Amino acid sequence: MRFDEMELETVMLDSVPQQGASTEHRHAPRLRRLFSLLTDLSLFAALGVGLSPLLPQSRNWLAVSSLAGFVFVISFYYFVAMWILWGRTIGGAIFDVRVIPNENEAVIRGPNAMTARTAVIRWAGLYLSLLTGGLGFFLALLPSHRSLADRMSATRCVAAG
Repeated sequence: MRFDEMELETVMLDSVPQQGASTEHRHAPRLRRLFSLLTDLSLFAALGVGLSPLLPQSRNWLAVSSLAGFVFVISFYYFVAMWILWGRTIGGAIFDVRVIPNENEAVIRGPNAMTARTAVIRWAGLYLSLLTGGLGFFLALLPSHRSLADRMSATRCVAAG
């Protein structure tokens, strides 16, 4: 059968669950969350390395800090837009990790809705965890499975599959 002869089925993405369907979500495994974060951070490391030849030969502090600031701003738009639009980043899509609101927030806004305010707070919590040497990520080792970014933004990471 050729590809132009196939009939495609429509698939509803992020559909509302059917009546009686279970909306229970499992916590995303910690190792998947770690690999998801490392994948996303490696994108920005690659961006920084890829743009470094554009820096002047003298490599003064102003040029290096400008590049770091550019990567920082791009990371803001990347994380916030991805969480708002799809509830996951590229790393989350690869490792099947999705960010959803907590149970009490889901009742108010819907099961998959993330507001811009929530996404910005989550991004700030992510960078706060990175700036403290990863201390915010160690909170995910507790039984609640929630990191500092999760706690600040009232979200949680679940297995998408």
